[in-house]
Amino acid sequence: MMWTAIWFVINMFFVASVITLLFMHRSVTEAVQDPAGAARLAAAKKRRKVVSILSLVLFLAMCASFLINMRLNG
Repeated sequence: MMWTAIWFVINMFFVASVITLLFMHRSVTEAVQDPAGAARLAAAKKRRKVVSILSLVLFLAMCASFLINMRLNG
């Protein structure tokens, strides 16, 4: 039962990070369209990269906790 709760919490954080990643991508797209915002574009790309790495790590953690949960609980 513990692994089900762990999977659920990690899954919630993963979904929240993917939604945040979509907003970060929108921010980059808007910064590209602004010709005077080179610094804004660089900052937006850096934030998007950090959130995408976080999303990838959370996805791997979600998969691992799901597999452990299925192994233990059937």
